[in-house]
Amino acid sequence: MASGFTCGVEDLLFSGGRFVWNLTVSALRRWYAERLRACHQALRTWCGLRAVYQMTEGRHCQVHLLDDRRLELLVQPKLLARELLDLVASHFNLKEKEYFGITFTDDIGQQNWLQLDHRVLDHDLPKKPGPAILHFAVRFYIESISFLKDRTTVELFFLNAKSCVHKGQIEVDSETVFRLAALALQEAKGDYTSDENARKDLRTLSAFPTRTLQEHPSLAYCEDRVIEHYLKTRGLTRGQAVVQYMKIVEALPTYGVHYYAVKDKQGLPWWLGISYKGIGQYDLQDKVKPRKK
Repeated sequence: MASGFTCGVEDLLFSGGRFVWNLTVSALRRWYAERLRACHQALRTWCGLRAVYQMTEGRHCQVHLLDDRRLELLVQPKLLARELLDLVASHFNLKEKEYFGITFTDDIGQQNWLQLDHRVLDHDLPKKPGPAILHFAVRFYIESISFLKDRTTVELFFLNAKSCVHKGQIEVDSETVFRLAALALQEAKGDYTSDENARKDLRTLSAFPTRTLQEHPSLAYCEDRVIEHYLKTRGLTRGQAVVQYMKIVEALPTYGVHYYAVKDKQGLPWWLGISYKGIGQYDLQDKVKPRKK
């Protein structure tokens, strides 16, 4: 009987031990499952934040177009300059992209072109805070727009020429500036209607380089001279005004020349001019006549 009692106690202890064991295992499993869910949630959150970070890494850039529009872009680290040019060209439905490029001014004031086979952010863009400023412009000039095949390309060459005249990148005497301004008015507004409208429209076209305004007594004087030429353009279509404008600009010696500041072996500063006509060396005070070719 004692033996049976002992066996009963052992069975009870054994069954109790199994109960405790099972209870412990169940508790551990619940704890592990809860911790695992917490880990999964943390991992999903981290992955989400990482995805957001990947979307926002890179650099904000602002591309200035020739029609005065601005493109705000977040340039990713792997974006090639060629891909950026394709993106910009798509805003004009531009087919003849080979004449154009994207330029920027570095921290020392030198103009640089993005190299198409390089990543955009691999270039020495300005370090100052804020978006990097890029400009879409004509890079490779030709002797005449008559060689261009597409109307859009012609219009962009025209807009590029107007911008260069206004910024003083093309050296133009005052009388030629007045003629060009009259043709720009004819292209944008059509035939002359009144002096008042002509003056108002001129002030929206940015037709005068700073140098021209400095050479004459007043803005009103410059406007009067433009109006004299504007009266003579009556009847010209928009396309004819563009063609005449470009014929005048293409005949200017500084048209289509990219100038770069350089120094010779003696440390003397020069301008190095590169164009479809070749390479020239210019005095600092004279970009018209090259010293050497």
